[in-house]
Amino acid sequence: MSAPAPDFALQLAHVARKFGPQFVLRDVSLDVRPGEVLALYGGNGAGKTTLLRVVAGLLSPSRGEGRVFGYDLKDKRSVRELVFFMTEGGGLYADLTAAENLDFTARMYGLAPHSAELLGRVGLTAAAGKRARDLSSGMRKRLQLARMLLAPSPLLLLDEPFANLDAGGKEAVLTHLRAAQGEGKTILFSSHEPELAAQVATRTLTLNDGVLA
Repeated sequence: MSAPAPDFALQLAHVARKFGPQFVLRDVSLDVRPGEVLALYGGNGAGKTTLLRVVAGLLSPSRGEGRVFGYDLKDKRSVRELVFFMTEGGGLYADLTAAENLDFTARMYGLAPHSAELLGRVGLTAAAGKRARDLSSGMRKRLQLARMLLAPSPLLLLDEPFANLDAGGKEAVLTHLRAAQGEGKTILFSSHEPELAAQVATRTLTLNDGVLA
């Protein structure tokens, strides 16, 4: 895929998304330049996860339009090649070990497996042989973080990256987000912890009743 070189990593124009008769996103417009790190705040049910899923190409807008590095959100295949989406509790193969999860992900991206190095970077060396289903919620989050480090995607989407982590895990997330920012990646993440998010975000947004404030 040969992507255009737009001025914006992400553009949303009057995006809405409903489930049945209920609108979760009502009128979301947003321009994000390459290299920005955006923190997305909002209470439970505000629509943060839905917005991330729309940007990731997993949900289609009910109305409005959007582009990721110039590609229309309707072009789901191209969008998914440009985006890495770290979901809360998802993205792992439960019956594979931590190392096998990373090796599989590496091969998916056409990369040589190097799980030992990645597990060391996220503090999971001792868990290399454990199946993902047997890891604690915090350890699974660290394993997801290791998958993010593998991804060549220029746009990173993270749903509550600090959730279920101890202080050391939260600091690791901040460290790796800063590293990704240093590589020029664009990052959009949701969080209920503004004091942590503010340490890495270049801009903050609040989603309230399906509208960005």
